[in-house]
Amino acid sequence: MNHDTEEITSARLDVEYYGADFPVDVLVKRMEEEDFIIPAFQREYVWKEDEASRFIESLLIGLPTPALFLARDKFSSKYLVIDGQQRLKTLQYFYKESFPNGTPFKLKRVVHPFSGLTYSNLSPTNRRSLDNAIIHCTIISENYDPIGMFYLFERLNTTGTPLNPQEIRNALYHGSFSNLIKDLSKNNIWRALYSKSDNRSTEQELILRFLAFYFDIKSYSDDVVFFLNHFMLRNMNLEAISKDEIQNIFLNTIEFIHSCIGSKAFYPKKVFNRVLYESLMVLVARELPKELSFPTFRRFYKLLIDDEYFWSLSRRSTISRRSVMSRMEYVEELYRNMH
Repeated sequence: MNHDTEEITSARLDVEYYGADFPVDVLVKRMEEEDFIIPAFQREYVWKEDEASRFIESLLIGLPTPALFLARDKFSSKYLVIDGQQRLKTLQYFYKESFPNGTPFKLKRVVHPFSGLTYSNLSPTNRRSLDNAIIHCTIISENYDPIGMFYLFERLNTTGTPLNPQEIRNALYHGSFSNLIKDLSKNNIWRALYSKSDNRSTEQELILRFLAFYFDIKSYSDDVVFFLNHFMLRNMNLEAISKDEIQNIFLNTIEFIHSCIGSKAFYPKKVFNRVLYESLMVLVARELPKELSFPTFRRFYKLLIDDEYFWSLSRRSTISRRSVMSRMEYVEELYRNMH
């Protein structure tokens, strides 16, 4: 996976694995009791009726099925589903006898004895066989390293669509902070500034980047993935930085930029520019308590947009600590020298 050429510099995984066999009826019961955490990017059910029917058929006739890959969530003791949510949901829907859209779940294109049957139509013997069918699970124990787990997750998940880093963070570091970032991404002013429809969590990472650079830039090293992971993990329950503090700094900053410059503030050439976004957001957040004015910021914005040295800094490696610090310091110096 390519993280905008942001390379993983170190990830010695401290992860313990073990295997467990679960009867189907136990898995269904745990699904009903919400003992499984299914990450947001996995929640859509995509199997066709034929695929779902063949999976149930395999269990009924005793064929082996792929193992589920789970992680015991250290924060809730539930199971985080890394790979296998389509199978788990298929079992749940078959026992409920309907798909999410209300279509009855009747087995189709399966061997003759089972064709057209629902769970309740199965003979008692076949129902018992399905209930007792074993599905193997590979489980990562709750003693895993939450940072190292990020890299393991991106390699093991087989959803068919490569996961972006923020989707994995939202799964692994789920909590009040993750929910807050999602809520902030729905803000109308942010929507106007970002002005793109995004269902892959990319914009949530942009918000996280701003917050991490503003609150914790001194901890930044050359590995931005590790930096963002650690920042999100450290504050996953809003214990390090409060909800009010995060909301105030983010909302005040975007409201000022939007009111002063307009919805195209981060689009100098009709394309969203991440470096410009980070530079402006951090500067405004720092200067707002000092009564930053619209006329002053408008003059600075034009100066920055026309500054060739700033753009030369932006074209260099954008993730090294030296580059990030140089850009931030130059933008602040440019602002100071403007007066």
